[in-house]
Amino acid sequence: MTQPEIEQNDVAPSPRGWRWLKKLLVFCGLTFFATVIFMVALIVTMPASIAREFVTLPPQITAVYGRLGTGRVQMVGGYSLSWDVDARALLRLRLRYDVSLEGPDTLLVGAASVSPWAIEVSELTGRAGAGLLVLTPDVLVESCSSRAVVDVQMLRLTRDAAAADGRVSIDAGSCIDAAGRQQTVPQMTVDMLTQGGDAVAILTDLGGQLARITLAGDRRLIIRVEPEGATLVPGLPTSGPLILEYPL
Repeated sequence: MTQPEIEQNDVAPSPRGWRWLKKLLVFCGLTFFATVIFMVALIVTMPASIAREFVTLPPQITAVYGRLGTGRVQMVGGYSLSWDVDARALLRLRLRYDVSLEGPDTLLVGAASVSPWAIEVSELTGRAGAGLLVLTPDVLVESCSSRAVVDVQMLRLTRDAAAADGRVSIDAGSCIDAAGRQQTVPQMTVDMLTQGGDAVAILTDLGGQLARITLAGDRRLIIRVEPEGATLVPGLPTSGPLILEYPL
């Protein structure tokens, strides 16, 4: 018995058809890429003060200057935060800023980048003074003599993970709280590392661990203060470890 012939209905595109298809795909890709670059460029040229229309600025910020691409905010205590966009990063569909935090006792420089996949701070180095405490809400400290040397290579937060790498070294000194009481501050270090999908910061002195801060990949901030660390903050209970957890 003769097998019936199978009619072939699919016809491969001609070489000329393939060339036109490739040109169309390239054109669409370039158009999309150019549109994204244009939109990002439009955003970074907007006045920085437009941020007031979308978010409530904290009371520590007293003035905003410049644009979203290059600008500066003035803060209480004589501190300022400046930023300048890296135009080369726009070609990789990423916003990357060179940033600096300056003040009477502080000079920190580094980079911050934002993409659809991650938020990252990198190469943050310099010195930080205790005067920065005025930027922290509800901290009942009038003055401190300690200073810190900052060397943070990376802090990263993605959709389901966090990572860190760096160290902060804090000089010994003393602090005076709002009631006029003096508190001795030992020499301390903050070691930043990655454990699984979490970013961890461990505060230690010569006697051992004082506190541990975990930025979990599932968007939780967990703070564990040991009794030895609680003695450095007036008003904290020292009977046992204090554990606080905040959703982000």
